[in-house]
Amino acid sequence: MTGKGFLLRLNQHRRLSTIYAGVTLVLVAILVTVAVLAFTPARRAQAHSAQDWTTRSIYFIATDRFSDGDTSNDNYGGFNTNRSDPTAWHGGDFQGIISHLDYIKNMGFTAIWITPVVMQHDAHAYHGYWGYDFYSIDGHLGTMSKLQELVTQAHNRNIWVMLDVVANHTGYYNYNTPTFPDSADYHHNGNVADYNNQWDVENQDVAGLNDLDQSNSYTRSTLLNNVNWLVNTTGVDGLRVDTVKHVPKDFWKAYSQSAGTFTIGEVFNGDPGYVGDYTHYLDATLDYPMYYTIHDVFGQNKSMYNISSRYSSDYQYRDPNTNGVFIDNHDVDRFLCDASGNPSATWDKWPQLEMALSFSFSSRGIPIMYYGTEQGFNGCADPANREDMFNSFSTTSTLYNYVAKLNQARNLNPAVQNGSQHEKWVDDTFYAFEREKGTNNVLVALNNSWGVVRLPSLIWIISAVARPCMTN
Repeated sequence: MTGKGFLLRLNQHRRLSTIYAGVTLVLVAILVTVAVLAFTPARRAQAHSAQDWTTRSIYFIATDRFSDGDTSNDNYGGFNTNRSDPTAWHGGDFQGIISHLDYIKNMGFTAIWITPVVMQHDAHAYHGYWGYDFYSIDGHLGTMSKLQELVTQAHNRNIWVMLDVVANHTGYYNYNTPTFPDSADYHHNGNVADYNNQWDVENQDVAGLNDLDQSNSYTRSTLLNNVNWLVNTTGVDGLRVDTVKHVPKDFWKAYSQSAGTFTIGEVFNGDPGYVGDYTHYLDATLDYPMYYTIHDVFGQNKSMYNISSRYSSDYQYRDPNTNGVFIDNHDVDRFLCDASGNPSATWDKWPQLEMALSFSFSSRGIPIMYYGTEQGFNGCADPANREDMFNSFSTTSTLYNYVAKLNQARNLNPAVQNGSQHEKWVDDTFYAFEREKGTNNVLVALNNSWGVVRLPSLIWIISAVARPCMTN
């Protein structure tokens, strides 16, 4: 393999081959019968299992920054849209997402995750994580009816909808909101003093945000009832749960049961033992340990042995196939901000991005891609990593089509979705693994060097994994 490269080889009959800037991607289409999923009305959530979700790939949208489909709601509640302020509302809404569902579908994604939808009450709460009224939809984004329409329109395209929810805190509201009006509903222990002390993490404020007390009977029952109402009223198919490590674990088991749908939690920590333990309380977690490994290996040219080492910790998770695998998101620098680039041409970071994406879409776990990645967004720390998408919906860009090919390969291969995974080769610059499910076998080979890799045993690896098929 020459330069940064990704090879996906299968035991099936037809293939599609495309070359992108020196990176060869071999895709084999499977002869399968496609079943049409039953449509679910927006007002009644269909319970999709964790196993069901492993068949999906997720496109993560920060709603306010995606597309302004309805300008009439831009200045809702006196908190005006101001695109010159990177921390203010910018006007994206549910209608904007509806208008671009085909853009998402044609990229091959089968699910979207959208930021929280409950009412905020702050000029800088565009992201949705500072909830004010948990039983109202924020008017900047639209109405409950419009959200239900979004879910319906997504389902019509076989796209599931994952909603972001927060049960740890409200915003900066002086411990008084319509949903939690009593000071006793909250903790009053100051900001987290020591992130290595679990009591501090669970009982103190995150960056001054009003921390809810889940041991308070009113707070607990309200949060449990609210998530049940939200899922069943909107008809969404799953939940991404924010700030999970800041709430006692026993609460999450009750929360997940009340939600009655797939739950994947954010546990912002690089220790797989720490993160993995939460998969026994929620259905799954975002794979932050793998995120750090992807950042180091594909973004900073570190040894591929780090990938092998990271996989060796998979026993820490209830089911690593349900881990959310991502290369960046709204809480960290975008991949293209931090990537080192080609030593001989430091501006050229796209091969590294393509490698990171190729890995995340072929590895065990559920791939999650942050909006704008397909258009080469490269923002660094918040708020620079929350760029406006608005006029960046090219369907002819190199990355858009690269992602579409990755999704095509994954969508057609059950082995890549949730098959077993077996390491076949590892050295500092090369990694190969097999995905297998029934008669569907896939070999994934990744060359992370900037030059040619020659492996005498590679022919043996391929012949041991895949039946004869056409190759470049």
